Amino acid sequence: MLLNKKELATTPLRTDACAIIESAYEALDIEKTIARKICLRGTTLFVLGARPARVDVSRFRRIFIIGIGKGADVATIALAHVLKNHLTRAIALAVRGVARSARAHPRVEVLYGTHPEPSRVNVRATEKIVSLLAGADKRDFILFFIGGGGSSLLCGTERERQAGCRVFPALTKRGVTIQEMNIVRKHFSEVKGGGLARLAYPASSLSLIVSDVCGNDFGTIASGPTVYDRTTIADALRVLARYGVSPAGLTFVETPKEKKYFSKNKTFLFMCNQDATLAMVARARAQGYSAKIASLALEGEARTALLPLIKKIKKGETLVCAGETTVSVRGNGTGGRNQEAVLGALDYMLHHRRETTGMLVVSFASDARDNTPVAGALVDAHTIVAVEKKKINPEKFLSRNDSYHFFQKAGGHIRARRTAFNVSDLMLVIRKKI
Repeated sequence: MLLNKKELATTPLRTDACAIIESAYEALDIEKTIARKICLRGTTLFVLGARPARVDVSRFRRIFIIGIGKGADVATIALAHVLKNHLTRAIALAVRGVARSARAHPRVEVLYGTHPEPSRVNVRATEKIVSLLAGADKRDFILFFIGGGGSSLLCGTERERQAGCRVFPALTKRGVTIQEMNIVRKHFSEVKGGGLARLAYPASSLSLIVSDVCGNDFGTIASGPTVYDRTTIADALRVLARYGVSPAGLTFVETPKEKKYFSKNKTFLFMCNQDATLAMVARARAQGYSAKIASLALEGEARTALLPLIKKIKKGETLVCAGETTVSVRGNGTGGRNQEAVLGALDYMLHHRRETTGMLVVSFASDARDNTPVAGALVDAHTIVAVEKKKINPEKFLSRNDSYHFFQKAGGHIRARRTAFNVSDLMLVIRKKI
Protein backbone atom coordinates (compact mmCIF):
# COMPACT_ATOMS: atom_id res chain seq x y z
CA MET A 1 0.00 0.00 0.00
CA LEU A 2 2.92 2.37 0.67
CA LEU A 3 4.78 3.23 -2.51
CA ASN A 4 7.93 4.45 -0.72
CA LYS A 5 8.02 2.05 2.22
CA LYS A 6 11.66 1.11 1.60
CA GLU A 7 12.64 4.78 1.77
CA LEU A 8 10.66 5.41 4.96
CA ALA A 9 11.21 2.22 7.00
CA THR A 10 14.85 2.82 7.95
CA THR A 11 14.48 2.15 11.71
CA PRO A 12 12.42 -0.27 13.85
CA LEU A 13 10.14 2.59 14.94
CA ARG A 14 9.59 3.72 11.36
CA THR A 15 8.97 0.13 10.29
CA ASP A 16 6.25 -0.14 12.95
CA ALA A 17 4.73 3.14 11.80
CA CYS A 18 4.65 2.00 8.16
CA ALA A 19 2.86 -1.21 9.15
CA ILE A 20 0.24 0.77 11.08
CA ILE A 21 -0.30 3.14 8.14
CA GLU A 22 -0.70 0.20 5.78
CA SER A 23 -3.25 -1.42 8.09
CA ALA A 24 -5.44 1.67 7.69
CA TYR A 25 -5.26 1.61 3.91
CA GLU A 26 -5.97 -2.12 3.89
CA ALA A 27 -9.10 -1.61 6.02
CA LEU A 28 -10.32 1.10 3.63
CA ASP A 29 -9.64 -0.66 0.33
CA ILE A 30 -12.69 0.06 -1.84
CA GLU A 31 -13.07 -3.17 -3.80
CA LYS A 32 -12.24 -5.43 -0.85
CA THR A 33 -14.68 -3.59 1.42
CA ILE A 34 -17.56 -3.87 -1.03
CA ALA A 35 -16.84 -7.56 -1.55
CA ARG A 36 -16.81 -8.02 2.24
CA LYS A 37 -19.89 -5.97 3.11
CA ILE A 38 -22.30 -6.28 0.15
CA CYS A 39 -23.68 -9.41 -1.43
CA LEU A 40 -26.64 -10.61 -3.49
CA ARG A 41 -28.31 -13.83 -2.40
CA GLY A 42 -31.05 -14.80 -4.76
CA THR A 43 -32.90 -11.54 -5.33
CA THR A 44 -32.03 -10.01 -1.94
CA LEU A 45 -29.24 -7.44 -1.70
CA PHE A 46 -27.57 -7.45 1.73
CA VAL A 47 -25.49 -4.56 3.09
CA LEU A 48 -23.61 -5.42 6.28
CA GLY A 49 -22.99 -2.91 9.04
CA ALA A 50 -24.04 -1.84 12.53
CA ARG A 51 -27.62 -1.80 11.21
CA PRO A 52 -27.70 -4.19 8.25
CA ALA A 53 -29.89 -3.31 5.29
CA ARG A 54 -31.59 -5.60 2.81
CA VAL A 55 -33.44 -4.92 -0.44
CA ASP A 56 -35.51 -7.38 -2.48
CA VAL A 57 -34.54 -6.24 -5.97
CA SER A 58 -37.26 -8.38 -7.58
CA ARG A 59 -39.84 -5.84 -6.35
CA PHE A 60 -38.61 -3.20 -8.79
CA ARG A 61 -38.87 -2.71 -12.53
CA ARG A 62 -35.45 -1.05 -12.85
CA ILE A 63 -32.36 -0.76 -10.63
CA PHE A 64 -30.00 2.22 -10.94
CA ILE A 65 -26.74 3.14 -9.21
CA ILE A 66 -25.58 6.74 -8.79
CA GLY A 67 -22.04 7.09 -7.41
CA ILE A 68 -20.64 10.48 -6.41
CA GLY A 69 -17.31 11.29 -4.76
CA LYS A 70 -13.69 10.21 -4.57
CA GLY A 71 -13.47 6.54 -5.47
CA ALA A 72 -17.05 6.50 -6.77
CA ASP A 73 -15.86 5.02 -10.08
CA VAL A 74 -14.29 2.02 -8.34
CA ALA A 75 -17.22 1.61 -5.93
CA THR A 76 -19.90 1.89 -8.61
CA ILE A 77 -18.25 -0.70 -10.86
CA ALA A 78 -17.84 -3.05 -7.88
CA LEU A 79 -21.50 -2.57 -6.91
CA ALA A 80 -22.56 -3.19 -10.50
CA HIS A 81 -20.77 -6.53 -10.49
CA VAL A 82 -22.58 -7.47 -7.27
CA LEU A 83 -26.01 -6.67 -8.80
CA LYS A 84 -25.16 -8.53 -12.03
CA ASN A 85 -28.06 -8.58 -14.51
CA HIS A 86 -30.42 -6.86 -12.08
CA LEU A 87 -28.71 -3.55 -12.82
CA THR A 88 -30.36 -1.34 -15.44
CA ARG A 89 -27.89 1.54 -15.58
CA ALA A 90 -25.28 3.30 -13.43
CA ILE A 91 -23.49 6.63 -13.49
CA ALA A 92 -20.37 7.39 -11.44
CA LEU A 93 -19.04 10.93 -11.00
CA ALA A 94 -15.54 10.73 -9.56
CA VAL A 95 -12.05 12.23 -9.44
CA ARG A 96 -9.34 10.71 -11.62
CA GLY A 97 -6.47 8.92 -9.95
CA VAL A 98 -7.97 6.21 -7.76
CA ALA A 99 -6.41 2.90 -8.74
CA ARG A 100 -8.78 0.10 -9.70
CA SER A 101 -8.69 -3.36 -11.18
CA ALA A 102 -9.08 -3.88 -14.91
CA ARG A 103 -12.72 -4.87 -14.50
CA ALA A 104 -15.34 -2.73 -16.20
CA HIS A 105 -19.10 -3.04 -16.57
CA PRO A 106 -21.09 -2.36 -19.73
CA ARG A 107 -23.93 -0.65 -17.86
CA VAL A 108 -21.73 1.74 -15.89
CA GLU A 109 -20.93 5.17 -17.29
CA VAL A 110 -17.94 6.70 -15.53
CA LEU A 111 -17.61 10.49 -15.61
CA TYR A 112 -14.67 12.44 -14.18
CA GLY A 113 -14.97 15.92 -12.76
CA THR A 114 -12.57 18.46 -11.28
CA HIS A 115 -11.77 18.87 -7.59
CA PRO A 116 -11.58 20.94 -5.42
CA GLU A 117 -13.06 23.59 -7.73
CA PRO A 118 -15.92 22.54 -10.01
CA SER A 119 -15.69 23.11 -13.76
CA ARG A 120 -18.15 22.98 -16.64
CA VAL A 121 -17.28 19.29 -16.90
CA ASN A 122 -18.86 18.81 -13.46
CA VAL A 123 -21.99 20.65 -14.55
CA ARG A 124 -22.42 18.50 -17.66
CA ALA A 125 -21.86 15.31 -15.66
CA THR A 126 -24.39 16.38 -13.03
CA GLU A 127 -26.92 17.09 -15.78
CA LYS A 128 -26.66 13.42 -16.81
CA ILE A 129 -27.39 12.32 -13.24
CA VAL A 130 -30.35 14.68 -13.03
CA SER A 131 -31.71 13.37 -16.32
CA LEU A 132 -31.52 9.77 -15.13
CA LEU A 133 -33.28 10.57 -11.86
CA ALA A 134 -35.97 12.61 -13.60
CA GLY A 135 -37.03 9.46 -15.49
CA ALA A 136 -37.38 7.29 -12.39
CA ASP A 137 -40.76 6.46 -10.89
CA LYS A 138 -42.26 4.46 -8.00
CA ARG A 139 -41.47 1.15 -9.72
CA ASP A 140 -37.72 1.87 -9.65
CA PHE A 141 -34.95 1.54 -7.05
CA ILE A 142 -31.85 3.74 -6.85
CA LEU A 143 -28.71 2.76 -4.97
CA PHE A 144 -26.74 5.91 -4.16
CA PHE A 145 -23.07 5.74 -3.27
CA ILE A 146 -21.99 9.08 -1.78
CA GLY A 147 -18.57 10.02 -0.45
CA GLY A 148 -16.04 12.75 0.17
CA GLY A 149 -15.38 15.14 -2.68
CA GLY A 150 -19.02 15.02 -3.72
CA SER A 151 -19.61 18.65 -2.80
CA SER A 152 -17.20 19.81 -5.51
CA LEU A 153 -18.05 17.15 -8.07
CA LEU A 154 -21.83 17.51 -7.94
CA CYS A 155 -22.66 20.89 -9.49
CA GLY A 156 -26.13 21.40 -10.90
CA THR A 157 -25.86 24.62 -12.90
CA GLU A 158 -23.38 27.05 -14.35
CA ARG A 159 -24.71 29.64 -11.91
CA GLU A 160 -23.85 27.35 -8.99
CA ARG A 161 -20.39 26.73 -10.40
CA GLN A 162 -19.62 30.43 -10.78
CA ALA A 163 -20.87 31.22 -7.27
CA GLY A 164 -18.73 28.45 -5.82
CA CYS A 165 -15.58 29.48 -7.68
CA ARG A 166 -16.02 33.01 -6.36
CA VAL A 167 -16.90 32.25 -2.73
CA PHE A 168 -15.18 29.03 -1.70
CA PRO A 169 -11.53 30.06 -2.19
CA ALA A 170 -12.16 33.12 -0.03
CA LEU A 171 -13.80 31.05 2.71
CA THR A 172 -11.02 28.46 2.61
CA LYS A 173 -8.31 31.09 3.09
CA ARG A 174 -10.17 32.37 6.15
CA GLY A 175 -10.23 28.95 7.82
CA VAL A 176 -13.91 28.01 7.34
CA THR A 177 -14.94 24.60 8.68
CA ILE A 178 -16.30 21.96 6.33
CA GLN A 179 -19.67 22.15 8.08
CA GLU A 180 -19.89 25.89 7.45
CA MET A 181 -18.64 25.57 3.88
CA ASN A 182 -21.27 23.01 3.01
CA ILE A 183 -24.10 25.09 4.49
CA VAL A 184 -23.20 27.71 1.88
CA ARG A 185 -22.76 25.12 -0.88
CA LYS A 186 -26.21 23.66 -0.27
CA HIS A 187 -27.85 27.04 -0.74
CA PHE A 188 -26.31 27.68 -4.13
CA SER A 189 -27.55 24.35 -5.44
CA GLU A 190 -30.58 22.51 -6.82
CA VAL A 191 -28.93 19.11 -6.25
CA LYS A 192 -27.27 19.36 -2.82
CA GLY A 193 -29.05 19.54 0.53
CA GLY A 194 -31.62 16.89 -0.41
CA GLY A 195 -31.87 17.95 -4.03
CA LEU A 196 -31.16 14.47 -5.42
CA ALA A 197 -33.73 12.92 -3.08
CA ARG A 198 -36.33 15.35 -4.45
CA LEU A 199 -35.41 14.41 -8.01
CA ALA A 200 -35.48 10.67 -7.24
CA TYR A 201 -38.90 10.72 -5.60
CA PRO A 202 -41.16 8.70 -5.85
CA ALA A 203 -38.58 5.96 -6.56
CA SER A 204 -37.29 4.02 -3.57
CA SER A 205 -33.63 4.49 -2.72
CA LEU A 206 -30.82 3.50 -0.39
CA SER A 207 -27.89 5.87 0.21
CA LEU A 208 -24.58 4.27 1.14
CA ILE A 209 -22.57 7.03 2.80
CA VAL A 210 -18.80 7.06 3.20
CA SER A 211 -18.09 9.71 5.81
CA ASP A 212 -15.14 12.07 5.50
CA VAL A 213 -16.31 14.53 8.17
CA CYS A 214 -16.04 14.59 11.94
CA GLY A 215 -19.17 13.26 13.61
CA ASN A 216 -20.44 11.56 10.42
CA ASP A 217 -23.16 14.13 9.85
CA PHE A 218 -25.00 12.93 6.72
CA GLY A 219 -26.08 16.47 5.93
CA THR A 220 -22.46 17.62 5.67
CA ILE A 221 -20.97 14.67 3.75
CA ALA A 222 -20.93 15.72 0.06
CA SER A 223 -23.36 18.47 1.14
CA GLY A 224 -26.09 15.88 1.80
CA PRO A 225 -27.63 15.41 -1.68
CA THR A 226 -30.10 12.75 -0.44
CA VAL A 227 -30.54 14.00 3.14
CA TYR A 228 -33.13 16.36 4.61
CA ASP A 229 -31.46 19.72 5.28
CA ARG A 230 -32.36 21.65 8.42
CA THR A 231 -30.35 24.75 7.48
CA THR A 232 -31.72 27.73 5.59
CA ILE A 233 -30.56 30.56 3.34
CA ALA A 234 -30.31 32.68 6.48
CA ASP A 235 -27.73 30.24 7.90
CA ALA A 236 -25.69 30.48 4.70
CA LEU A 237 -25.74 34.27 4.88
CA ARG A 238 -24.54 34.13 8.50
CA VAL A 239 -21.56 32.00 7.47
CA LEU A 240 -20.59 34.48 4.75
CA ALA A 241 -20.92 37.37 7.20
CA ARG A 242 -18.81 35.55 9.82
CA TYR A 243 -15.91 35.30 7.37
CA GLY A 244 -16.34 38.70 5.74
CA VAL A 245 -17.48 37.44 2.32
CA SER A 246 -20.03 39.62 0.55
CA PRO A 247 -23.25 37.95 -0.74
CA ALA A 248 -23.74 40.70 -3.34
CA GLY A 249 -24.59 39.32 -6.78
CA LEU A 250 -25.13 35.75 -5.52
CA THR A 251 -28.33 33.77 -6.03
CA PHE A 252 -29.41 31.55 -3.17
CA VAL A 253 -31.67 28.48 -3.35
CA GLU A 254 -33.69 27.06 -0.46
CA THR A 255 -33.24 23.34 0.04
CA PRO A 256 -36.29 21.00 -0.17
CA LYS A 257 -38.29 21.09 3.05
CA GLU A 258 -41.17 18.75 2.15
CA LYS A 259 -40.65 15.55 4.13
CA LYS A 260 -42.29 13.37 1.46
CA TYR A 261 -39.18 13.60 -0.71
CA PHE A 262 -37.23 11.70 1.94
CA SER A 263 -39.89 9.18 2.92
CA LYS A 264 -38.69 6.51 0.47
CA ASN A 265 -34.95 6.93 1.03
CA LYS A 266 -32.94 5.04 3.64
CA THR A 267 -29.49 6.31 4.59
CA PHE A 268 -26.73 3.93 5.67
CA LEU A 269 -23.29 4.73 7.11
CA PHE A 270 -21.16 2.42 4.98
CA MET A 271 -17.63 3.45 6.03
CA CYS A 272 -16.06 6.03 8.35
CA ASN A 273 -12.76 6.83 10.01
CA GLN A 274 -13.46 4.41 12.85
CA ASP A 275 -12.92 1.51 10.42
CA ALA A 276 -9.39 2.76 9.79
CA THR A 277 -8.48 3.71 13.36
CA LEU A 278 -9.60 0.36 14.79
CA ALA A 279 -7.34 -1.39 12.30
CA MET A 280 -4.44 0.89 13.28
CA VAL A 281 -4.93 0.21 16.99
CA ALA A 282 -5.09 -3.54 16.38
CA ARG A 283 -1.84 -3.47 14.41
CA ALA A 284 -0.08 -1.34 17.04
CA ARG A 285 -1.16 -3.72 19.82
CA ALA A 286 0.10 -6.68 17.79
CA GLN A 287 3.47 -4.88 17.70
CA GLY A 288 3.54 -4.66 21.48
CA TYR A 289 2.40 -1.09 22.05
CA SER A 290 -0.27 0.10 24.44
CA ALA A 291 -2.58 1.61 21.82
CA LYS A 292 -5.85 3.50 21.84
CA ILE A 293 -7.98 5.87 19.79
CA ALA A 294 -7.49 9.38 21.16
CA SER A 295 -10.11 11.06 18.96
CA LEU A 296 -12.32 10.44 15.93
CA ALA A 297 -13.08 14.13 15.51
CA LEU A 298 -9.79 16.01 15.72
CA GLU A 299 -10.25 19.54 14.45
CA GLY A 300 -8.58 22.92 14.83
CA GLU A 301 -5.57 24.65 13.32
CA ALA A 302 -3.42 22.02 11.61
CA ARG A 303 -0.03 23.24 12.82
CA THR A 304 -1.04 22.85 16.48
CA ALA A 305 -3.61 20.05 16.24
CA LEU A 306 -1.25 17.23 17.24
CA LEU A 307 0.44 19.00 20.14
CA PRO A 308 -2.00 17.74 22.82
CA LEU A 309 -1.21 14.14 21.81
CA ILE A 310 2.53 14.81 21.81
CA LYS A 311 2.35 16.32 25.29
CA LYS A 312 0.47 13.43 26.89
CA ILE A 313 1.81 10.29 25.19
CA LYS A 314 3.70 7.84 27.40
CA LYS A 315 6.63 5.55 26.60
CA GLY A 316 5.56 2.40 24.80
CA GLU A 317 2.27 3.97 23.80
CA THR A 318 0.59 4.62 20.45
CA LEU A 319 -2.14 7.23 20.10
CA VAL A 320 -4.34 7.10 17.01
CA CYS A 321 -6.80 9.73 15.91
CA ALA A 322 -8.79 10.92 12.91
CA GLY A 323 -10.40 14.15 11.85
CA GLU A 324 -10.10 17.14 9.61
CA THR A 325 -7.97 20.08 10.62
CA THR A 326 -7.93 23.56 9.12
CA VAL A 327 -5.12 25.53 7.52
CA SER A 328 -5.43 29.29 7.81
CA VAL A 329 -3.54 30.38 4.73
CA ARG A 330 -0.99 33.08 5.54
CA GLY A 331 1.57 32.47 2.78
CA ASN A 332 1.74 31.35 -0.82
CA GLY A 333 3.43 27.99 -0.33
CA THR A 334 2.33 24.49 -1.32
CA GLY A 335 1.06 21.87 1.09
CA GLY A 336 -1.88 20.20 2.76
CA ARG A 337 -3.47 19.75 6.18
CA ASN A 338 -1.52 16.60 7.00
CA GLN A 339 1.89 17.92 6.02
CA GLU A 340 1.27 21.17 7.90
CA ALA A 341 0.15 19.25 11.01
CA VAL A 342 3.35 17.17 11.00
CA LEU A 343 5.53 20.19 10.29
CA GLY A 344 3.95 21.97 13.26
CA ALA A 345 4.67 18.90 15.40
CA LEU A 346 8.30 18.89 14.26
CA ASP A 347 8.70 22.54 15.17
CA TYR A 348 7.46 21.74 18.69
CA MET A 349 9.77 18.71 18.94
CA LEU A 350 12.78 20.84 18.02
CA HIS A 351 12.04 23.18 20.93
CA HIS A 352 11.16 20.39 23.43
CA ARG A 353 13.66 17.65 22.74
CA ARG A 354 13.80 16.09 26.17
CA GLU A 355 10.02 15.76 26.42
CA THR A 356 9.72 14.29 22.91
CA THR A 357 12.59 11.79 22.97
CA GLY A 358 11.82 8.57 21.10
CA MET A 359 8.74 9.99 19.43
CA LEU A 360 7.40 9.61 15.90
CA VAL A 361 4.50 11.61 14.45
CA VAL A 362 2.47 10.87 11.32
CA SER A 363 -0.53 12.42 9.58
CA PHE A 364 -1.88 11.19 6.26
CA ALA A 365 -4.92 11.46 4.01
CA SER A 366 -7.05 8.35 3.75
CA ASP A 367 -7.46 8.91 0.01
CA ALA A 368 -3.64 9.24 -0.28
CA ARG A 369 -3.70 12.81 -1.58
CA ASP A 370 -2.96 15.69 0.79
CA ASN A 371 -3.74 18.55 -1.62
CA THR A 372 -0.52 17.46 -3.39
CA PRO A 373 0.75 14.20 -4.96
CA VAL A 374 1.63 12.82 -1.50
CA ALA A 375 -0.54 11.40 1.29
CA GLY A 376 1.12 13.17 4.19
CA ALA A 377 4.35 13.06 6.18
CA LEU A 378 6.29 11.44 9.02
CA VAL A 379 8.78 13.01 11.46
CA ASP A 380 11.03 11.66 14.20
CA ALA A 381 14.56 12.06 15.60
CA HIS A 382 16.04 11.30 12.18
CA THR A 383 14.10 14.21 10.71
CA ILE A 384 15.61 16.48 13.36
CA VAL A 385 19.09 15.30 12.38
CA ALA A 386 18.33 15.95 8.70
CA VAL A 387 16.95 19.42 9.44
CA GLU A 388 20.04 20.43 11.39
CA LYS A 389 22.45 18.91 8.90
CA LYS A 390 20.80 20.67 5.95
CA LYS A 391 20.17 23.85 7.97
CA ILE A 392 16.44 23.94 7.19
CA ASN A 393 14.25 26.21 9.30
CA PRO A 394 10.76 24.71 9.80
CA GLU A 395 9.34 27.99 11.08
CA LYS A 396 10.05 29.71 7.77
CA PHE A 397 8.21 27.01 5.85
CA LEU A 398 5.30 27.14 8.30
CA SER A 399 5.02 30.90 7.89
CA ARG A 400 4.61 30.38 4.12
CA ASN A 401 2.29 27.35 4.44
CA ASP A 402 4.95 25.55 2.41
CA SER A 403 5.01 22.13 4.07
CA TYR A 404 5.29 20.24 0.77
CA HIS A 405 8.61 21.80 -0.16
CA PHE A 406 9.87 21.42 3.42
CA PHE A 407 9.46 17.64 3.29
CA GLN A 408 10.92 17.52 -0.19
CA LYS A 409 14.10 18.90 1.36
CA ALA A 410 14.02 17.14 4.74
CA GLY A 411 12.47 13.82 3.71
CA GLY A 412 9.48 12.10 5.27
CA HIS A 413 6.81 12.30 2.58
CA ILE A 414 4.33 9.41 2.57
CA ARG A 415 3.32 8.10 -0.84
CA ALA A 416 0.52 5.57 -1.00
CA ARG A 417 -1.48 3.68 -3.60
CA ARG A 418 -4.85 5.36 -4.15
CA THR A 419 -7.21 2.44 -3.57
CA ALA A 420 -8.94 3.50 -0.35
CA PHE A 421 -12.15 5.21 0.68
CA ASN A 422 -11.84 8.85 1.71
CA VAL A 423 -12.79 8.92 5.41
CA SER A 424 -10.97 12.05 6.65
CA ASP A 425 -7.35 12.38 7.75
CA LEU A 426 -5.61 9.86 9.99
CA MET A 427 -2.95 10.64 12.60
CA LEU A 428 -0.54 8.61 14.66
CA VAL A 429 1.89 9.38 17.50
CA ILE A 430 4.21 6.60 18.69
CA ARG A 431 6.75 6.67 21.50
CA LYS A 432 9.48 4.07 21.93
CA LYS A 433 9.04 1.54 24.70
CA ILE A 434 12.50 2.31 26.14
